Amino acid sequence: MDKKVEMALERDLGINDPKVQAFIAANIPFLAPDEAIMRDHRMNPRSKHEERALARPGREYVYSEIRNFLQGSLEDNWDICQNMCVAPAARFGDMTTAVFTGTGDHAMAASRGVIGFCSVIHYPVRFVIKYYKNDPQVGIRPGDGYIFNDSFYGGIHPPDQSAFAPVFYKGELIAWVACGLHQGEDGGTSPGGMTPDMESPFDEGLKMPPLKVRENYNMRTDILTFIQNSTRDPRMTGADIKTRLAVCKRLEEKVLRAVEIYGVDDVVGALRQNIEYVRDEVSRRIAKLPDCVIRQDFYLDSTMREDALMRLPMVMTIKGDRMTVDFRGASPQIGNRPINSPQTSLKVIMLMGYLVFVWPDLPRVNAMLDPIEFVTDPKSICDATKDVPTALNMQVFFKGITQAHQTAAKAYFPCRRKYAKTISGWFNQPISFIYGGITQNLEYTGNLCGDLNAMPGGAHCDSDGEHSIAPNFAAMADCGETEDTEMESPFMQLISKVYSTDNLGFGKYRSGAGYQTSASMRGSPLWGFASIAGGSKFSTVPGLYGGYGCPVYPMCKIKNVNVYDELEKDPSLFKADVQTFMNERPFGGDAEYISTRGAIPFELCKEGELYLMSQGAGGGYGDVLERDPQLVIKDVEEGIVSHAVAQGLFFLRYDEQTLVVDQEATQKARDEERKRRITRGKPYDEFVKAWVQDAPPADVPYYGAWGEDRSVVYADGQKGAPETLPMVMLPDPRDVRVAELERKVKALEARLHAAQPA
Repeated sequence: MDKKVEMALERDLGINDPKVQAFIAANIPFLAPDEAIMRDHRMNPRSKHEERALARPGREYVYSEIRNFLQGSLEDNWDICQNMCVAPAARFGDMTTAVFTGTGDHAMAASRGVIGFCSVIHYPVRFVIKYYKNDPQVGIRPGDGYIFNDSFYGGIHPPDQSAFAPVFYKGELIAWVACGLHQGEDGGTSPGGMTPDMESPFDEGLKMPPLKVRENYNMRTDILTFIQNSTRDPRMTGADIKTRLAVCKRLEEKVLRAVEIYGVDDVVGALRQNIEYVRDEVSRRIAKLPDCVIRQDFYLDSTMREDALMRLPMVMTIKGDRMTVDFRGASPQIGNRPINSPQTSLKVIMLMGYLVFVWPDLPRVNAMLDPIEFVTDPKSICDATKDVPTALNMQVFFKGITQAHQTAAKAYFPCRRKYAKTISGWFNQPISFIYGGITQNLEYTGNLCGDLNAMPGGAHCDSDGEHSIAPNFAAMADCGETEDTEMESPFMQLISKVYSTDNLGFGKYRSGAGYQTSASMRGSPLWGFASIAGGSKFSTVPGLYGGYGCPVYPMCKIKNVNVYDELEKDPSLFKADVQTFMNERPFGGDAEYISTRGAIPFELCKEGELYLMSQGAGGGYGDVLERDPQLVIKDVEEGIVSHAVAQGLFFLRYDEQTLVVDQEATQKARDEERKRRITRGKPYDEFVKAWVQDAPPADVPYYGAWGEDRSVVYADGQKGAPETLPMVMLPDPRDVRVAELERKVKALEARLHAAQPA
């Protein structure tokens, strides 16, 4: 449009009139996610108050004292929240507490729990400051409290819900406080908040942008009632919203108490200095690493509804004091499967991977990401759009945590100075039951089992990894007690926390072992289960420096049986071992033994039907032929390594009855295996010529770039530049199965017709 015409229209329409501008500002049709906010993971510039506070010299010792004071409050309130909340995952440690600057920068966090919950809250805080501060209908005032969960306004995924609140001093907004946790049930299409059968964002239940639910320290009863009424478990939903905001109130009081003791300038300065220290220290540490490019490819083996191979590449480049993390070439987003991740959630993986495994001495704040650039393909599983579901995006970012921490291990390989012991990949796959229905107390509920948190550790560079201990995304989390779960929900875990044999990442040092678990409903008129695991066909954790990756894990079910009746008849039928159940099939009659991929959509069950799964293992470290024979024997004695593996993989020679090692025979067997390795080996060029193909196999549903060219991706039988491919929409597996059976029926009918006499 001609500039003069445009100006004339503005004049005639009165667009620049203050009253018109005020009307437009007050009548925005929809506050969609703000891309400028959501793409910016870095700190804000210093505010005028921060500049003034930090201009005073010699305050570092006071800042340290203030942070110690506030850190104690973060830890205390972490404990309070864990003991008061109702959501199972939060009670087991999937939560956090945090403090932010007045402009919304993440300044401090509890030393336990999920760092990611607080590291993304600066997005909704900035949204509130930008859009609500001057909105007379909302505003930001003392006593306000907000909650949110939408991934595209800053949440990690919908089942995670966080609360945050402003801290004012003499009318000035000086800080924000926050409490986040995994809520679980949020009113989605199936119970529990993250089942595999979610096919659109509208299946995911509550989609809350930053929402004010508290004014002048009083809950908005109307809004709280609406949120409770939108879920299957209003008691849990209401109690935990109140708990989070009560924690925010306590944290606010501690910040103001610090102001009372030390003065507002020193509190403001202490928060700002902490995040600037982390930013500058991370830049310094990156600069000490050698300039390098390190590649780490992972693959998802399931969309959660069907088998597929989806690439998740990470290319880490270090140059000077900057790091670039490049995810281009990842699988395109899947329009009707919940495994997609927004870029904001993806960035959390670097924070989790580094602050848990690489630089655990640093304060747990988002400024760690300041010196890091992220590169993604839009509309990929690493940078999804609001059009697709994201409830199971942990399938992407839990693996990304391992990518971050293993690429770091390789970057640090030539460095003398390390800030933590090198560890192979922690198990990174959320294997757990989702459940829902009517409890034995006649209440509706839906949520997940805390078994998810008992992920085994990877092998250390100088010792074995820990058995099922904590997830790779949450320091010092717990998996809960079986008795507590059974007291609240109408199912029993007849197999609970039993270690499997050979469920390890082998190496010179082995990973920790994962355990088996089960669930079987008892005493409910309406109950069902789902599961949310990948890694049934393709290992999710590679080893490090020659170590083996973890095994793969199916979900198993025994349907059309009442295990309680069977055990009452003959208790000897029960063996606390998945492998024994599935191979020996002790229950006869109509009992149906099913082994399937780890993710199953929500299904109703009958009393006594048995659902079985195994937690995974971490990665091994180093060559199995270098493992101390006595460590192998110890594992055999403890039942976590079989004779077959001890002899066939570690090449140990010993008496199976006495477990006495024949050192000479063992050395000979290992030397012979090293010679066989040489004969099996090929020159690299020869190997590449035989192994590398121009395109993925036609019979494999493959998604993502192929080979080193990441500018072209494959998806659903098509290939092209990521931005040009149409949205991938997959058929319902039930429809696929029905069509397959109909074809078989038609073929049988045709054969029958042909066999009949004319």
